[in-house]
Amino acid sequence: MKKLFALMLALMLALAGVSAVSAEDAAAAETAVPEAAASSGTIHLKISLNADTVTGLAGAADENAAKMIPAIVDLVNNLGISMTSDGKDAELILSLKDEPMIDLGVLKEESRMLLLSSLFPNTALVIDQAAMAGMAGGEAGAAPGGFTMPQISLSEEQTSAMMAPMTKLMQDLQAKIGEPEAVEEAMYGTTFTVKLPINMTTKEMLQMVLPAVKEVVSQEGFASVMEQMKAYGMNVSFSAETIDQKIDELNNTKDEDLPAMDLAIYSNEAGDSMFVVLVTSKEQNVAVHSGAVAGQTVVEVDVQDQFHLLMQGGEDKTTLNMRIAQQEGLVIDIDGEFKAAAEGFSAVFNVKVNDAELGTVTLDGTPGGVLSGSYTTEGKKEVSIADLQDQKSEKMQAFMTDIQMGLMTVMGKAAAALPSFMTLMQQMMPKTETAPQT
Repeated sequence: MKKLFALMLALMLALAGVSAVSAEDAAAAETAVPEAAASSGTIHLKISLNADTVTGLAGAADENAAKMIPAIVDLVNNLGISMTSDGKDAELILSLKDEPMIDLGVLKEESRMLLLSSLFPNTALVIDQAAMAGMAGGEAGAAPGGFTMPQISLSEEQTSAMMAPMTKLMQDLQAKIGEPEAVEEAMYGTTFTVKLPINMTTKEMLQMVLPAVKEVVSQEGFASVMEQMKAYGMNVSFSAETIDQKIDELNNTKDEDLPAMDLAIYSNEAGDSMFVVLVTSKEQNVAVHSGAVAGQTVVEVDVQDQFHLLMQGGEDKTTLNMRIAQQEGLVIDIDGEFKAAAEGFSAVFNVKVNDAELGTVTLDGTPGGVLSGSYTTEGKKEVSIADLQDQKSEKMQAFMTDIQMGLMTVMGKAAAALPSFMTLMQQMMPKTETAPQT
């Protein structure tokens, strides 16, 4: 529990140090959500695996599974996934050697969605509002406005009332900033010459944060947010009484029983800045750095002997380095690069396991998506997803038969495109033992 607390505490302070979100920013973000949800484009996903590394990992766990590795790696390395949205409808296509194998079209209508796929070629699955709300855990017909991204609306007065405690909290935290100190601290290729210490203990900081959070939770606007989230099936339980309990626990906790905290803001004449959070306890140390150097954003998180993340970049390119160390001795390293431009984006992630190359994940995105398939309900039987709840119903049996037909077609196309696919299917089929003749 203390380890989790230390990490959450460091992350919270680092995020708070980057910027404070104004009411105008929140309003702009709310306006941008529908536009982002309605944007069109295509994303291509490709995975390339190293057969030797996969064989080594699988062989250590299961000898039988290791025998199938070459065919599995061949399948994955020739598999392509593309996702396209035209701003209204969407599709997912799985291909082998650039030959489409399975497609799934999602057509949005005013009060329902249709799912059409080569996997069930004679069926059009219908998802109405009642079914969608039920799948999300809400009440039938509760999702407002059809199938849209959840949008939480608050009045200007409610927003201002909720922002007020957080604004005061930021002011109180700023009041804890001490006098500037002359230093020479080298970080991220530059030298910081000014340090502003933030003088407070973990307990003092929480004694400021928790009452502010309680005041937000007690607001009429927060209650409105909770109710609106329930309409989308997101039931969140968060009350002022819960925070009161945490405050009581905190007041009865000694300073030495909480992780020690060191906060500081570094800067120099070049305009570089860095917010540093160091949280130490008997069990674990956590360090978080968040700031900007030479116009590039820097975020680094280090959890002693378990996790390390470094992200650096600007508007056009961001690099990522991550290491995850498991207690079982498994160490995973991920190095990534993300590039963005007007014509789209690209991302490449290289993965290593215990210093051995496992594989590469590649993502490419382009704007202005156009669905490649011609999706229609003509000649298909419309079946509500609600009618498939009963596994023994006639509609369910007919749907499963349709899927079996679709699978047979897909498997035939896959075997023609990739001969090793049939080898894999044969290896996966259970072997039957013949009784000895008498």
